[in-house]
Amino acid sequence: MRFVKTIGDAVMFVSPDAVPLLDAVLKLVEIIDTDNEFPRLRAGVAAGPAVSRAGDWFGSPVNVASRSPAWPAGTVLVAESAREAIEADIDAVGFSWSFAGARRLKGIKGEVKLSRARRGQSREGGPA
Repeated sequence: MRFVKTIGDAVMFVSPDAVPLLDAVLKLVEIIDTDNEFPRLRAGVAAGPAVSRAGDWFGSPVNVASRSPAWPAGTVLVAESAREAIEADIDAVGFSWSFAGARRLKGIKGEVKLSRARRGQSREGGPA
């Protein structure tokens, strides 16, 4: 996972693998949630082809992640593309999902299916 840039009060990270990215985002949200001196975070995670130019990243997953609707603080929304990549990874354990709806996002064709990610059950059904 790599830090790319800040954009106003937002931060962009990229990773060739969605599992460590989601794990890090959930950890960051959890840590900030325990500190009353910081505002609570929201995060969007998406996967797919993107292009790196001059240290920045462009593409549909960048737009989807940045345009995920405003949900309550402490929420991590994951686009269907990233959820599928995470669920296909044999090492991806400890995440649970709840469907957050299909939304139209500015600049994105069609609706994007979003799920809320949390720490949860492992693939074996026990605690993560």
